[in-house]
Amino acid sequence: MTDLRALARDGRRVQATVPVERFGRLVESLLEPVGTVTFEFQGERDDEGKLYVDLSIRGDLVLQCQRCLEAVVWPCEVQNRLLLLRPGEALPEDELENDDVDALEVEPSTDLLALVEDEVLLAMPLVPRHNDCEPPVKAGVDEEISPFAVLRQLRGKV
Repeated sequence: MTDLRALARDGRRVQATVPVERFGRLVESLLEPVGTVTFEFQGERDDEGKLYVDLSIRGDLVLQCQRCLEAVVWPCEVQNRLLLLRPGEALPEDELENDDVDALEVEPSTDLLALVEDEVLLAMPLVPRHNDCEPPVKAGVDEEISPFAVLRQLRGKV
């Protein structure tokens, strides 16, 4: 647990490399829970006193290709700038239309691993797949009849 507001106020940096299996929710979305995730939090206080954390996450995750059902390695790279707010604090007006920054309400104590896991889960592709692969073929079937082929035959009889 870390005080992100203090980290930002002091301009400190926190970095770590963590085995993928330590991220329980993330493991459920992976084909194989192997490898590591490296992350870095860099705190900053701007001239107006606003507190920010720049978050960088990197790692190769093994997902299941939804086309061929084989393993596909997804290179996770997340870069995010977070404006730190106290619980219940409103987002400043000048930040409402700023797409480069996400606002985050933080308690005095924040679980950095949970925050990293959230960011990785949000960045994951909805339908992971290889750039070039073939769908699996049914064993013992030479040629599958397309439903459109049946429709084409019916249309020709009219």
